[in-house]
Amino acid sequence: MSMQRMACVAFTLLGVTVLDGAAFAGDRDGVSEELEGIAATWPDALFSIDVHGTDDGNAALNQRLEIVYEAASPGYLAYLRVSSHGDVTLYRDLAKAGRTSGTQPYLIKPPLGSEQLIVLFANKPWDALFAKGATTRELGGERTDAATLVKQLAQLHDSDLLFAARRYQLQIAASPGGTEYTTRAIVRRVKEGGGGSGTRIPSRIQFEFNSDQLTPQGKLDLDTFGEALITDLRNSGVALEGHTDAIGADDYNMDLSERRAAAAKQYLIDSFGIAASRLSTVGMGKDNPIASNGDEAGRSKNRRVDFIFSAAH
Repeated sequence: MSMQRMACVAFTLLGVTVLDGAAFAGDRDGVSEELEGIAATWPDALFSIDVHGTDDGNAALNQRLEIVYEAASPGYLAYLRVSSHGDVTLYRDLAKAGRTSGTQPYLIKPPLGSEQLIVLFANKPWDALFAKGATTRELGGERTDAATLVKQLAQLHDSDLLFAARRYQLQIAASPGGTEYTTRAIVRRVKEGGGGSGTRIPSRIQFEFNSDQLTPQGKLDLDTFGEALITDLRNSGVALEGHTDAIGADDYNMDLSERRAAAAKQYLIDSFGIAASRLSTVGMGKDNPIASNGDEAGRSKNRRVDFIFSAAH
């Protein structure tokens, strides 16, 4: 690769990142705002990145990618992964000597949505930011966590560590058939329904048996709705209707449907920072089935959360 092309790619290429399903969700907007404060101290470094395996900035869960880099001067690679939920993890290549080129394997993992990758390339090892011998550092997902890292990076200049920085974005989706709806399908359906005015989308959000605890698949399906609500449908409100099948007492089913709708609402608030005022919930129990309760196939369709989108406000 020529130095001219390297310089061009370094400033224009879009890339990829994901975070393994974290046990916490962060302040997505606050973290992003703080990380904008990362100021490269080696801005003239001829350093380029390419991400092999993406499709025009899109990637799917469990897809294996390669981060390929090349530089004019030897250096040391590190990168930040910022999930769609705002959780941040710092990684480094524990090379003993600086390199002018290399490849990092990259496996796409949950959560779904828009991810950010910030690649850092330094003239010295990144030892000051990691425990001895460690290659990973969980930073948390709060604004203060991101601000602390930005300050630490600025202080590295005092130890003569200089770094270049490159930022990339990728939209993470489920593999085909991995979720009931894609974010794009949700947005298209709402807009075709009049921009959100009363558009109803039934969704079989999965919960643990006889519980309001979301399954991993249930969280993935909610991710597709959450991403829509913070992008194209950011001005829409949503009513979440919980529904059950016809097995069990009426009072119990009503309570369970209410708790499941509330759990879906709380996940969207915690994971995407959606204002609670945009989300309302109601339990419908076993009323309003959309399929027969006479067999398991029909009952599984009736165990659902309906999303009713309101007009933009």
